[in-house]
Amino acid sequence: MKRKLLSLILVLTMVLTVSTACSQKSEAPETKAETEKTQTEEPKATDGYPNKPITVYVGFSAGGSSDVMVRILASAMEKYIGQPVVVVNKTGAGGWVAWEELVKTVKPDGYTFALINTPNITLGAYDPVNPRNYTIDDFDLLANQVTDYNVIAIRKDETRYTDLASLIEYAKTNTLLSASSSTGIMSDDATVVEYFNMNYDTDFQVVQTAGAKDNETMFISGNTDILVANIADVLPAYKNGDYKIITIFAPEKSELLPDVPTVSELGFGDAYMFSARGYALPKGVDPEIKTKLMDAIRSAINDPEVINKLNELGAQTNYLEGQEYYDFLKSNIDISKKIYNIK
Repeated sequence: MKRKLLSLILVLTMVLTVSTACSQKSEAPETKAETEKTQTEEPKATDGYPNKPITVYVGFSAGGSSDVMVRILASAMEKYIGQPVVVVNKTGAGGWVAWEELVKTVKPDGYTFALINTPNITLGAYDPVNPRNYTIDDFDLLANQVTDYNVIAIRKDETRYTDLASLIEYAKTNTLLSASSSTGIMSDDATVVEYFNMNYDTDFQVVQTAGAKDNETMFISGNTDILVANIADVLPAYKNGDYKIITIFAPEKSELLPDVPTVSELGFGDAYMFSARGYALPKGVDPEIKTKLMDAIRSAINDPEVINKLNELGAQTNYLEGQEYYDFLKSNIDISKKIYNIK
């Protein structure tokens, strides 16, 4: 009897064991699926962008035309991007302090972009004195905002010269100083006087500064002989009669300076010089983030209030993006290389 009872218990134990194992096998896939279903996915970098302030670098001194333009844009951008847009001035080397930091150290997360200016950024690699290691191909180009032509101004009580022709003649036998945010092909301001040095045997010397506002300060204080600047830099003083603008480096007269003749009209060649001001990111920003930032920049640049404010300052909006913007910058390289006879 005992033996039969033991055998029965053994059989029952084996049945229960097999049944439990089968039950575990059948339940396992279902449990795994439920677990995967309830797992929280890793948040994407684009989720919630932007959720903190955005920074824009300006490589020139506060108060200059580039700085003022960016601050107007930044203020307008905030309503389109939904976050504060903070302007940070990183001056030096004609903008290259800011641009090299953008390329080398800025995290490509869409929270930092920079103002870029021609010809400083387009011709940095061709500078014979201090060639830069980067070209426009090392940046992720966003959009151009304005194209601002160069002018030459003299003091209203100047007696050594009164117009461009007499200025050129005087500079052939006398050294004259002109301030610039950088030297040589690194700056549109410096390129203006280098154009005359190379083609008319003049002796203009460039004094390097941190930006347009410093250039004007040196000129007003008498530390430089002439002022080479962009229209936006001089328009308020022009309207007030603070100094005399003698020529503009544009293909035609400007509506903002209707009585100022072009260099070509005065017989000194077809010389067009300007500072085109736009924006760029470091390479590697997520395309979805770039699109969101680009949408805000586009909306801000083309905001009627922004356009009107810049017009009042003498900066005319010339919006370009994508391939059109890239081709525009490449054309600036070709024009400047021709002036400097760079092969």
